[in-house]
Amino acid sequence: MKPSVTLLMAMHCHQPVGNFGFVFEDAYAKAYDPFVRVVERHPDVRLALHYSGCLLDWLADHRPEFLARVHALVKRGQVELLASGYYEPILPMIPEVDRQGQIAQMRSTLRRRFGADAQGLWLTERVWEPELPETLARAGIRYTMVDTNQFGLAKPWLPSASQVQDEHFWDVLGSYATDYAGSSVIVFPASKRLRYWMPFQSVERTIEFLKQLQRDEPVAITFADDGEKFGMWPKTYHWVYEEGWLDRFFSALEQERAWLRAETFHHYLEGAQPNGRVYLPCGSYEEMLEWSGGQFRNFFTKYPEANAMQQKMLRISRTLSQLRAERGTLKVAEGKARASRRTPLMKREGLLQQAQQELYTAQCNCAYWHGVFGGLYLSHLRRAVYAHLIAAEQLTAQAMGVRETVVMDDVDGDGCEEASLTTSTMGVVVDPSDGGVLTEWSLSGPRLNLLDTLTRRHEPYHDKLRSQQAASVASSGGSPASIHDALGVKEDDLASHLIYDDHRRSAFLDYAFGRMPTLQEVVRSTWGEQRLWSSGPWQWEARASKGRGRWLDVGMVRTLSGGRLRKTVRIATDQPLLECRYETQDLTIPVVGLEFNLSLRDERYLTTPQERVGATQFVLQEASSNVSLTLSLDAPATIIHFPIETVSESEEGLERTYQGMCVVCLWTVKAPRWHVTTQWTVTVS
Repeated sequence: MKPSVTLLMAMHCHQPVGNFGFVFEDAYAKAYDPFVRVVERHPDVRLALHYSGCLLDWLADHRPEFLARVHALVKRGQVELLASGYYEPILPMIPEVDRQGQIAQMRSTLRRRFGADAQGLWLTERVWEPELPETLARAGIRYTMVDTNQFGLAKPWLPSASQVQDEHFWDVLGSYATDYAGSSVIVFPASKRLRYWMPFQSVERTIEFLKQLQRDEPVAITFADDGEKFGMWPKTYHWVYEEGWLDRFFSALEQERAWLRAETFHHYLEGAQPNGRVYLPCGSYEEMLEWSGGQFRNFFTKYPEANAMQQKMLRISRTLSQLRAERGTLKVAEGKARASRRTPLMKREGLLQQAQQELYTAQCNCAYWHGVFGGLYLSHLRRAVYAHLIAAEQLTAQAMGVRETVVMDDVDGDGCEEASLTTSTMGVVVDPSDGGVLTEWSLSGPRLNLLDTLTRRHEPYHDKLRSQQAASVASSGGSPASIHDALGVKEDDLASHLIYDDHRRSAFLDYAFGRMPTLQEVVRSTWGEQRLWSSGPWQWEARASKGRGRWLDVGMVRTLSGGRLRKTVRIATDQPLLECRYETQDLTIPVVGLEFNLSLRDERYLTTPQERVGATQFVLQEASSNVSLTLSLDAPATIIHFPIETVSESEEGLERTYQGMCVVCLWTVKAPRWHVTTQWTVTVS
């Protein structure tokens, strides 16, 4: 006899690529291991678990016995494992060919490790777009979970008996078929009520709600959420395990078996048809829509730094797709070649496979967006993404036999042409439409983007911090507050660090001032009123090309009333050397400033902004990467340097995060025609 109420639970566990080892250890000790131990004690409670590929890799290396325990749960039918993109990409953000490759890799890994044929998918950050049914069906996926709020526009066409409405929540029961271009999948609406209640409300309240769902016909309700909230969110370990909330909840499910059953999605669908058909718009869970302004892709407008990573990822994917199209031709050629000539073709294939894997790894979603759970503000996560993107670029270049390239293309997707100059040691991107600046400066050896900094921007939670509302919120009954209801701070006087920039923190920004700005004006970005003109677009004077001797170069000009400005960017082909030359012509400028923002962390300069007068050299060193930068000037300057720090929200509260080092060079100019060359030399020890 079917139970009158079926509870479908999906628990998602993930740690991003590039996260610190101690975070993996902490998550395992506080959430992953104790949760599975409780599941093992309650064999009648069935549910779905999802572990991202990057977490599976860590578990295989550090906790293989844990995977063996999960395997045992799968084998006895208590646990269903869900697939996803292997490295937890947000599927709509990556090309279709990569969607298929990532899902196939995950399904293959689950078959090999656990003997599981995963037909359900954990939808990363529950970001849904209407074409996904075609992607999922093609990948062998039958069903996934999306949040109930995404069904809102379809409310009039959903069965009334499947809707539960009260003062605070709207729930949709059951499952629904949806399709695109003739391909269909089943979507389960995940309850916001249960997401907010479990584990923060009492077991009794949740069971009472489930009891009220009983109908003449059997019904099902879905709970889908992060496994980290069961032990790793603030104060939850004590509540969930030491106080025994999870054990009590699972015991209650077992005690109420006469009418209530916790089941896997796969087993539920063996005996239940979808409750109807539905078509969903672009969406995600409500908090994500709030953070993104209603659409996930808005992150790439608000944060050009995220867009830069995204567009670089897409360019690499396009290049690999083009090379894949050539593979058939290569294999035919290899078959006709003599044995002694097969190795280069085989080597090329191996390099491209490695490049593909590096690209997949770089598609891990966390560093591309910002919210309580997004990692854009975490420099170590962005650095990891860039490391894998640069590695994919290198491997692709090796496979193609390319050492030096000059490409004019729309690099950032803004409809304007940028220049990419690449050698075997470094690559730079020059953007004339954005003030003639450098937006990327990547090193091949350490696989590091030296311009991977983040601009100091206003975020909505800054207003709460200013109004001194950042106190932890305690809920009644002794249970911890949900992370969505609490705002804490990780250090005193954090509001004093709320400083906002009026420009993106890139490199080779130029300024003209009526007087020498003060140290504090530079640090606090309040020098805007001192500028003689605002930043603006530049035009190509000399398109990027292979220069004479050992240089790749590009030139830009900007025409102003009565005069011109010229910028020339050059990189050496035989060593990691970057030159930025700036010239003025027929312009009266009392003070010229050039700004460079660099992602290195030099422990000597992290506390106090510094000013050096009459300097011709500046050295920035990062011990962790063994990278050193030496700035040489052919005209003495006043050099101001200071750390760029942001205040951002994380699971544990508001925190101050180092983003990079700003270096501003200032010169007093006494002639209408003037020029200076800044030379940056890279040393990797």
